[in-house]
Amino acid sequence: MMNFRYHVVSLVAVLFALSVGLVLGAGLLSSGTGTAAAVSVVDLQAETALLRERVASAEATLTFSDSVGQATQADQVDATLTDRRVVLVALPGADPAAVSGTREALSSGGATVTGTIEVDDAWTDAASDAVLDSLAAQLVSSGATLPDTDGYERGAIVLASAVLDAAPTRNDEAATATATAFAESDLLTLAEPLRGTAELAVVVAGDPVADDGEAGRRLGALTALAAAFDTEGAGAVLAGPPPSATEGGVVQAVRADADLAATLSTVDMVQLSSGRTSTVLALAEQAAGGTGHYGAVGEVDGPLPATG
Repeated sequence: MMNFRYHVVSLVAVLFALSVGLVLGAGLLSSGTGTAAAVSVVDLQAETALLRERVASAEATLTFSDSVGQATQADQVDATLTDRRVVLVALPGADPAAVSGTREALSSGGATVTGTIEVDDAWTDAASDAVLDSLAAQLVSSGATLPDTDGYERGAIVLASAVLDAAPTRNDEAATATATAFAESDLLTLAEPLRGTAELAVVVAGDPVADDGEAGRRLGALTALAAAFDTEGAGAVLAGPPPSATEGGVVQAVRADADLAATLSTVDMVQLSSGRTSTVLALAEQAAGGTGHYGAVGEVDGPLPATG
């Protein structure tokens, strides 16, 4: 996945390439002696050197910030999730480093991570609507009633209800059996067998969905999945990188939905240690009955929940 630093460097590279083309093109097409083009190239070299210095400075700042966040994380999250059971859900395109870093942050907070569910791209395919609907009908708990919606939402509810339980239970067999049925349909992967049910969830998002004519359906499927992991347990946090809080991103979609935003917390800096600290604190806030939106993109409640 393209992280924030990659986006900054890529943008600088594109601007540089465009400026080179404009200068050289102007030089080749001009009727002068080429002196103006030569001067322009000298100026461009100076500008390029300055851009390199700024990129190096930005990278150093990010590295320093992330190092400080990592060094202080344990103290900030210590005992905030003691005896809490949390399941990690990685949406398609989620950065593996962000997922593993979030798991470490949760452990530092005292939580027991019951497992990691990696949702496949196929979950949002058009054909998966019917597959998910069929699975939901087969796997729904006896006596439970599913909403009269599409397969994406019904499947999400059945999966989330199987691996989440607000009560302190450990039904390893049922949780794993249901998740395995989804895995055998190539809709997700279990990174390891689930260790019972969880009471809380952290859903890690990737970049915005591709604008390929199917973005609306795919984004809706992912939003429904994140929502299910919030409603079927004692709370959840949806955490992604900055782009996830922009157009086409699931974090942005949740924040734009008043009903979802009122119950499901979000964080838009999960690629940084400080963002993962914010995720843990936001999850503790969820466990206490609160909701908030944290990060640096758009209208947020701050960089992290208020403590103390």
